[in-house]
Amino acid sequence: MQNLLTRMAAKIVRIDDNQQSSERICIDYQLEADLNGKIVQRLPEDDVYTELYGLVGHPDSIFPGGDGFTKKTTGLGRGLPWSDTTDTDSNARITAKDIPTVLDGVGDCVKVLSLDCFDTLLWRKTATPKDVFAVLAANPIARRLGVTVHQRISAAARARRANLLDNGSSEIDLGDIYRSFTSLSSEDRELLVEAEIQTEMRVCFAFSPYVELIRLARTRGMKIIVVSDTYLREYDLRRLLARHLPADVMQSISKIYCSVDYGTPKSESLFQAVINEAGVPASELLHIGDNDVADVQAPRKLGVRALHFVPFDRDVAELLRLQRAASSLIVLEQAAPSAIILPCYSPFRPVFSLAHLRQCTPETLIGYMSFGPALYAYARFLMDEVDALQQQGKRVKVFFLLRDAYLLSAACEVYARKPIGKLARIRKFHAIAASFKTRADIDYYISAIEPECDSLHAIAKQLLLPPELTELLIQVARQSRDPKTAFHQLLHDDDVLTLVFNNSSALRARLMRYISTELGVEDGDTIVLADVGYNGRTQEYLSRTVGGGLLDVDILGRYVYASDEPYRASDSKALIASTWDNTTIFEQCCTLKEGAVVDYELDGRPIIADIVLSDNQYEKVANVQAECLRFIDDARMFFGKSGLTHDSSMLRSAAHAALFRNAYMPVEGELRYFKDFPHDKFMGPDRKKTIYHLESAWKNVRCLPSPYRLGAYETRGLGLDFTFSGLVQRRFQLDLGPDDMNVRFSPLMISVGSRHEPKRFLLRARHLHDGFYSVMLPYVSSASVKMFFGENYEWLQVADIQLFNKARSVCRNPSNYLDLEEINREGEIYQCLSQASAATIRPRDLGQLNSPHYYNVIFRPLVSRASDSAAEARRGAIEGEDSCWSRYGESLARGNFEG
Repeated sequence: MQNLLTRMAAKIVRIDDNQQSSERICIDYQLEADLNGKIVQRLPEDDVYTELYGLVGHPDSIFPGGDGFTKKTTGLGRGLPWSDTTDTDSNARITAKDIPTVLDGVGDCVKVLSLDCFDTLLWRKTATPKDVFAVLAANPIARRLGVTVHQRISAAARARRANLLDNGSSEIDLGDIYRSFTSLSSEDRELLVEAEIQTEMRVCFAFSPYVELIRLARTRGMKIIVVSDTYLREYDLRRLLARHLPADVMQSISKIYCSVDYGTPKSESLFQAVINEAGVPASELLHIGDNDVADVQAPRKLGVRALHFVPFDRDVAELLRLQRAASSLIVLEQAAPSAIILPCYSPFRPVFSLAHLRQCTPETLIGYMSFGPALYAYARFLMDEVDALQQQGKRVKVFFLLRDAYLLSAACEVYARKPIGKLARIRKFHAIAASFKTRADIDYYISAIEPECDSLHAIAKQLLLPPELTELLIQVARQSRDPKTAFHQLLHDDDVLTLVFNNSSALRARLMRYISTELGVEDGDTIVLADVGYNGRTQEYLSRTVGGGLLDVDILGRYVYASDEPYRASDSKALIASTWDNTTIFEQCCTLKEGAVVDYELDGRPIIADIVLSDNQYEKVANVQAECLRFIDDARMFFGKSGLTHDSSMLRSAAHAALFRNAYMPVEGELRYFKDFPHDKFMGPDRKKTIYHLESAWKNVRCLPSPYRLGAYETRGLGLDFTFSGLVQRRFQLDLGPDDMNVRFSPLMISVGSRHEPKRFLLRARHLHDGFYSVMLPYVSSASVKMFFGENYEWLQVADIQLFNKARSVCRNPSNYLDLEEINREGEIYQCLSQASAATIRPRDLGQLNSPHYYNVIFRPLVSRASDSAAEARRGAIEGEDSCWSRYGESLARGNFEG
């Protein structure tokens, strides 16, 4: 161990103090969540899933992949206003009308014509490439196997991560993608590969201008090749091209280069391979494609002539994007039978009637009328599953995973009128940490982590690496341009691997002793893990842990909720399958009053941490649980006496509706009841962060563009219109940004540069909510940014000015370091005394920053300087400032401020 620490310390190169400090400003903020945890007992597993799976603040955020806003962050929607830029040389751009004449200016200088494939030579009939997967999902084979658009996209992302860890390349083929569907047989995966190729054949077509260009190039004696970033192998891409290109055009193509065949994309080394094989100097190749980076910048660096094909003007592209969103939404106004209309079941109404529910307490609303019906349905589901397994001759043992499955166990006991199974103290952290036997096991674990949740500290915790080694590994990794990849490579160090395997083996021995002695598991058992859900990771990794001869058992999962991820176990089922995980409130109400399991003694006895939640919270939980069990008992007795039975699908639908209603449409009493509920995994450094925080939501909704990411309860607290907007955008995956959500703007004149040579720009600040506006300003080293508030406003409120890096992490807050000219300030309220009133951000206050940064200014006009009619005319003038705005955007993108 000491030798390993010494060796890793020797790898650290001293970094210039200024650069280190400027970078650390941002790093500290990003790692705030990483360092929140309190390490207890032996295993540092406190907030590991908060960090790895993006659950900081609000795990139930209504938009996927985002934090809730107890933690302050930035939501920039489509990006910076100056990010909509194309290649740096306008002469390198061509449109469809230019295609017939692109060869006129090259004379005999070009010997090889190279074309990109998709969106250049071949187009698709769908609005976007990912819409092909929706067509695929309608294929009979995909429909039979339950393949969804989300699953196909998720499988490709995981396959890329796995391949990058395995061989250093993120290039994958269709076989790699469908291997992620772990619940399917190899035969089914092969059927899906061919189904996707056939789907591409149906939706693709040749873009005729390039067909004619190939013919023209052929008459001039040019060699024609196709170069594509694709997961299709050359054989399959050739099949696709041959399906749509005329025979003479197909015969003219001498070579097809697929990135997957060469293990590298166009933006890296693929063009080098093309040059090596073309037999001509790079300057005699002409490449045309639709991606500025991959098709223009990359080949030009190697001396290749390159043209950027831009199929649509910006306005046309924007309208097509909105039309694509509209295509998803037309189902909302379609008449039956085109629209999907689901029956709405409510089988528990007679139980509610007999219970004489009047002036319901929050506990009754939550426990008796919401969670109770859901758990009644789950108890029926689990009992049916156990019965079916026993009829197959299985020796079934049910284990309810603590702490969250405690109420599930109690519900099943009331439903069956006898104890069902045992309470099991096995956590996801331990199941994963005990599974590392080979390097492939480590890579498998890392490949399952979403990139935006890829916390280096959390990965090290999960691998049971000691803190002192973790810090050294991270310091070494951060010296690389790609710290995450460098960190993953460091984990492959032989000494690091040995340490991980040894620690994992020791934990595995303690865990197995608990399973065999405390739970009484024997060879030949069929283990059913019962839990709230959502991804089934405990089941997945526990199966990997006990595999290899430790125990001859089958491990199944039966959950309330389960995700529809492709890499789920084939032997898991759930009452409700959902793309979204919004189980936080429900999960907290199912929990046992007990600390988390942090390790096991050598004899297998679990080591329990202290309880971190308040007695008041557990008292509330106990009251909800009592009402849940009262409902299940009432329902069991009523249906038993009346002889009523219900189809399982009806109970499933009613349970889903009850949980969905509580999650997204809670009534006022429920909001009050859960207002102060912390979640022990997401409590923050002061151990006080709550599941939702309505006051914080009100503040942040005034500072962030829509669509923003708030927890479901926070969104409901702002109004059902917020909730429904979020649900619609999430359900249909609408490609909408702040500019689409709101067309209200407010003017702001700024100048950038030195006092002697400032450059002025007229900007449009975007409306957010409640009268607040947001505008992005450039950060330029050694240059001031002056905001001329007095030109348009007599009074305004400046709520916030923050400095962000391009990763959208807060670096500084310069609000208190402004130079004010002819402005009286009281806190956030600014009185502009004249039209020349201005506020200036001076660069001396911020130091040197070496990466791109920008300011985000949030303000609310209170009294305009102009009259209403003049202000309206002013806004109209601003909306006509497209050329000024475009020049500003391009200048910012290039770091060029010459106006």
